[in-house]
Amino acid sequence: MKKSVLVLWMSYVWGTTLAGLAIHPYQSIRRIVLTKRILLPVTLSPVLGLVVLFVVGRVGSYVFTLGAWGREMMALVLGSTLIGLLMWQGLLLLLVWRFWRVR
Repeated sequence: MKKSVLVLWMSYVWGTTLAGLAIHPYQSIRRIVLTKRILLPVTLSPVLGLVVLFVVGRVGSYVFTLGAWGREMMALVLGSTLIGLLMWQGLLLLLVWRFWRVR
C-alpha cells in the first residue's frame, strides 16, 4: 500500500471517528472501548486541539497588534474555545473510564 493512500485512509478514519465523538459521544466511546480499542488515541484529540490553540495564540500575539476591542473579542473567542475543549475532553475521558470499568 502506498504511503499517501495509508495517510488518506488514516485521516478518513480519524475524521469520521471525531465526527462520531462530536455527534454521539456515548455511543462512539462505547464502541471504541468495547470493540475497537485501536481507536482509543482519537479520544485525546481535544488535547491536540488545545496545543494547537495555544501555539496559534502565541504566534498570533507576535504577528498581530490589536486594539482594546480586538483583544477583548480575541479573548472571548479563545476563552470559550478553551472551555469547550476542556469540557469535551473531560466528557470523553469520563466515558472512557466508565466503559473501561464495565469491560
